[in-house]
Amino acid sequence: MDTLVTLNFVGYAAVLCGGLVLGTLFGRSIVSDLSGVVHSLESRVIALETAMHFASASSSNSTEAIKSHAAATEKLAAAIETHAAVKTASN
Repeated sequence: MDTLVTLNFVGYAAVLCGGLVLGTLFGRSIVSDLSGVVHSLESRVIALETAMHFASASSSNSTEAIKSHAAATEKLAAAIETHAAVKTASN
């Protein structure tokens, strides 16, 4: 009985040592892969932050563009109403 317990502990120790060795070997490759993923995510976040910074800096230009677009839309609506009135008058 004592021999089986001893062999069982030796087996556990062997599995533990093998796990440590494999964990060290594969852990390095996993860490290098994950660092590449994190680096690409960081670069995307930096690009997004830069775009948002430039967008907020040009927000004053955006309000002028929106106003000119609104004016053009009003002109288009007036032209459509005039065209519709002419078409109904000719029928």
